[in-house]
Amino acid sequence: MTTRRALILAAAAAGAASPALAQDRRRGGRSLMIALDYVENFLGRADVAAADRTLDPNIVVNTGLSPQGPIRGLAAYKPIFLDFHGAFPPVDPASPMKIIDAFDVRDRAVVRFHFRARHTRGYFGLSATNREILLDETHVMRISRGKVVENVVSATNLEFEMLMAPVLTPLILR
Repeated sequence: MTTRRALILAAAAAGAASPALAQDRRRGGRSLMIALDYVENFLGRADVAAADRTLDPNIVVNTGLSPQGPIRGLAAYKPIFLDFHGAFPPVDPASPMKIIDAFDVRDRAVVRFHFRARHTRGYFGLSATNREILLDETHVMRISRGKVVENVVSATNLEFEMLMAPVLTPLILR
């Protein structure tokens, strides 16, 4: 095993992002920088200024946070996301996101991350459980004129889905 590979495996085992990811971030284009700003600061820290800086006013977001369908527009998206973030704040506010992978190609950016959250307040009618959950998400974004105009969220959030199943199932399986 090469020394570099051993270092990457050791870093991964310790929960750190790989050196290769750090290098990819430095090489990423403008689309990646916008996407990472959005993910780390709006999604990770609920920084509304980051949303205003990185998201188009007419953004379309396909996410499980809206069981009825895509969220259309920044004005609609911000309160939906902030409600979620308020109910599921990060376990470690100083370091809420662990970026697993990130890359861009022209006007597309993809970011996969882990976010550990704690259910501290009611959400969609489900009372707070104080349960810690892992959100494992991949966001595929389209960037235009320096803003995210579309975000398709793909998630393996089984803990969240099982926790929320009693209240979300009737909204999804009509």
